[in-house]
Amino acid sequence: MPAPSSPRTDIQGLRALAVAAVLGFHLWPTSVTGGYVGVDVFFVVSGFLITSHLLRRPIRSGRDLLGFWARRVRRLIPAASLVLLVTLGASALWLPTTTLVTVGREVLASALYVENWALARSETDYLATDELHSPVQHYWSLSIEEQFYVVWPLLFTAVAWVGLQARRRHGSERTTAALAVALTGTVVATSLGWSVWMTWAEPAAAYFVSTTRFWELALGGLLAALLALRATRPARVLVAAGVGQGTSAGPAAATGPAQQVGAEPGTVRSHPGLRAATAWAGLAMIVAAVLTFDAGTAFPGYTALLPTVGALLVILADADRLRGGPGGALRWRPVQWLGDTSYSVYLWHWPLVVIAPFALGRDLGAAGMLGVLVVTLLLSWLSQRYVEERLRFHPLLTRRLGATFAMLGLCVAVVAGAAVGVRDRASAAEQDAVADSRAAVAQAAPCLGAAVVRDPACADPGLVLPPTAAAQDRPVVYADDCWNDSPFTTRTTCTYGGDGPDGPAERIALVGNSHAGHWVPALEEGIVADDWQIDTYLQSVCYTVDAPIELPGAGVTGACRATNAWAVDSVVTGGYDLVVMSNRTHQPLAGVAEQDQGAAAEDAYRETLAAFTDAGVPVLVLRDTPAMPRNVPECLVQLAYDPDACGAPTEVALEPDPLAEAASADTTGLVSVTSVDHLMCDEICHPVIGGVTAYFDHGHLTATFARTLAPEVTSAVRAALGTEP
Repeated sequence: MPAPSSPRTDIQGLRALAVAAVLGFHLWPTSVTGGYVGVDVFFVVSGFLITSHLLRRPIRSGRDLLGFWARRVRRLIPAASLVLLVTLGASALWLPTTTLVTVGREVLASALYVENWALARSETDYLATDELHSPVQHYWSLSIEEQFYVVWPLLFTAVAWVGLQARRRHGSERTTAALAVALTGTVVATSLGWSVWMTWAEPAAAYFVSTTRFWELALGGLLAALLALRATRPARVLVAAGVGQGTSAGPAAATGPAQQVGAEPGTVRSHPGLRAATAWAGLAMIVAAVLTFDAGTAFPGYTALLPTVGALLVILADADRLRGGPGGALRWRPVQWLGDTSYSVYLWHWPLVVIAPFALGRDLGAAGMLGVLVVTLLLSWLSQRYVEERLRFHPLLTRRLGATFAMLGLCVAVVAGAAVGVRDRASAAEQDAVADSRAAVAQAAPCLGAAVVRDPACADPGLVLPPTAAAQDRPVVYADDCWNDSPFTTRTTCTYGGDGPDGPAERIALVGNSHAGHWVPALEEGIVADDWQIDTYLQSVCYTVDAPIELPGAGVTGACRATNAWAVDSVVTGGYDLVVMSNRTHQPLAGVAEQDQGAAAEDAYRETLAAFTDAGVPVLVLRDTPAMPRNVPECLVQLAYDPDACGAPTEVALEPDPLAEAASADTTGLVSVTSVDHLMCDEICHPVIGGVTAYFDHGHLTATFARTLAPEVTSAVRAALGTEP
């Protein structure tokens, strides 16, 4: 392919649009609901440029390959490493200590460019969805690009070798380009197909994994390969409808959101009106995705074709300085500046969005968001000028490949070492806090937690279970992995108690989702004192009704329903003396209007309760506990341990509980309901009660606080069993 003759300002403008979309999405997510597609535009641009470069400068030796990687290293690694180090330091200074283990782990993953795979695992963790977003989460897309830059040149090395052999034997100029078309087309087809399936089957993981995203980079590569193939044909042959020939990047251009790009000479100038329309159509497709997509859009999958094909059309049209095209707007100097600095803007903006509220001690309002934007642009200009450009073209690095890779090793080692240090130090601090809290809890007992509210003679012991320890203070069912998680292919139960020589006095089935599991510590007293045996039938998120619940993933709704049927059947035929049941009814029922959700869920719960009572099994329903508006340990750390500031008005915290409503309406005499709301709420519901942080996230009780609810829970169980003294 010919060398570029002039910069492609339209591609720089495309980059500016992409990073502006991402900025808008992160700063004003309720307005720019689909701004996340800016990343997909970057992928197409990068794939086009990298493939153009590989076709114009084929890799024919090991040194060529190392030289290619060295240019990527100089372009991308220094700025990325600087941002990781600054973010790590700022996190240690301002973020809640409860988050530092996660931050250290994700900075390490980002330094090794596997952050996307780390997020694919954590985002499928039900409990992880309540955690603070990592300030380096945005490195997932950089990780995908870096992985692509490792794999892609290796594939094109083979393409170049085969093409060279064909040229020597047959004088063919077309073999390399034809092979490139076949390669890129195959990757697009297979990766896109896999993306569509994964987005349907495992949407949380599909968003991050490389295999569902490579097609977007390869799509840009396919355009570059088609243009290269066309360049080997007679000049009189035009591309379809006379649309422009496109561009390729210059030798100095590196992939990523901010490199300079060039235009390939000899672009077909036929049908300028059609070319202008093509460019405008491409921009319209991108803007449509930015404004209409939202968190509910199945993505990436086939929906990602709208912004990616839009980006492809803009590149194909080559509308620079074309009358009637968007070139004038894209050439505007501020737009070009944003395109030039887009890589640094992308790096800096997200850590500021996450950390700024903690540094300021308050949530960001409109003024705060504008401040984040200004600081982002300032830091981006400084790092682009004094880090990116200085090291990218530094004579020592450009003349010696070894120096470049030594810099790579140093960057990775320094960032990884710092990340491991922060992670391990934070982990040790957590363990120390847990040990200290256990001693403080033992010393304060029995006057702590709910006992302080229950007994006027109990004095508040002070904060004996602080947030750092509370974040780790989970019921034993978590350590014992007692859950049936999405996609609900397991049938897991756990048994506690009933191991005496004469067997259990009563067998109790604990049924529900995670808001049933957090009652286990409150049942421990009866396990010991009354020789109860507790068998768990616990599902994550999926609440116990024989109705379709809207859950993400292929077949998950049906699997949830089948797991509930298994749990109910197992209890009905299991010879249990009592069912203890609790659920958070959060996910909507499929096919039910929003205004009818509560009544439909209550009807579904009536059927579940009837399945137990028809078999003569009594049921105790524990009303769902209040939910806080945000993660309690993180809130307490951010707001200087001000419990009331992290609480919520009673009418907000006490969410509707259709299970409790259905139980209250039961007429069989076998169903009873117990609530502990009076111990947790007055005018507001409190996140810290009797010196104990009551939640380890936003709505699940800490094990320590749940134990202080044992008198109410065990009394209700005894009453339901008929064993109350």
